[in-house]
Amino acid sequence: MEKSKTEFTHIPVLLDEVLDFLITTPNGVYVDATFGLGGHTKAFSSRLSKDATLIGIDQDNSVLQANSTLKLPQIFFPVHNNFRNIKSILSKLSINGIDAILMDLGLNSFSLDDPNRGFAFDKSGPLDMRFNQENPISAFNIINEYSEHELSFIFRKYSDAKYHRKIANAIVTARLNEPVSTTDALKLIIASVVPSFQVVKSYAKVFQAIRIEVNDEVGALEQVLVNIIDVLNPGGRIGVISYHSLEDRIVKHFFRDLSKDIPMQPGMLPEESFIPKIKIITRKPVSPTAHEVANNSRARSAKFRVAEKLG
Repeated sequence: MEKSKTEFTHIPVLLDEVLDFLITTPNGVYVDATFGLGGHTKAFSSRLSKDATLIGIDQDNSVLQANSTLKLPQIFFPVHNNFRNIKSILSKLSINGIDAILMDLGLNSFSLDDPNRGFAFDKSGPLDMRFNQENPISAFNIINEYSEHELSFIFRKYSDAKYHRKIANAIVTARLNEPVSTTDALKLIIASVVPSFQVVKSYAKVFQAIRIEVNDEVGALEQVLVNIIDVLNPGGRIGVISYHSLEDRIVKHFFRDLSKDIPMQPGMLPEESFIPKIKIITRKPVSPTAHEVANNSRARSAKFRVAEKLG
């Protein structure tokens, strides 16, 4: 029997660490850019004054609706949008600057556990995987319309799937008979060309790659990182929780590049010098404790990086 919305439990990842690193002023403006079921937002609220402002952004409208009765003592704006549009979101709210923003890049458990969304390979359902149900491109389109080369490319790029070529070829061959429309059908195809001891890992990697492609997760992350710098107040902080190496590498390199101090030297072109825009707060990513992992297995691979905008 499936859990109802009221029965569903959500455990936010790295909660104490997020609050300790990101809350710098009790009456500031804070953005939870991956609102989900509001776990981090509620925790922010508990540490902020009633004069603070909270903004919860999520492109998955189902989780916003599931938490539509949330009442906070602060000014609170729930927003159905993609965090990549942070500038326009704040502009519409007439907010000029923020004091911190959190992005938890993990899948929210509410959607992950819904078989009708097609995110999880261990649940039977349609091939969907859209965070935003208004998105016209679903996993069905990717699997049935991408070329063999395109499929192989995303499997390798977004999950480093070992058997990406074989899996792509098997998908293209199978769909000649009928469209591949369910999670179970896709699993059967993968299992037909992957050694048995690698099947589960291959399921996870292929499903991850398709989901990233469907939702343009890499493009959104790269865009929001650039845009955040313009909307952070001096001293404002950005925190990102990532769950796989591709995401973490993007964040790590972005923080590194914007924290560099490259003074102008004789013979250098003006554009070759660079004044740092941020300072890195977490030189190494913060990981969950063994105790947290024992209580929330989905926190196992989490890495939390934080940077602060310079004045």
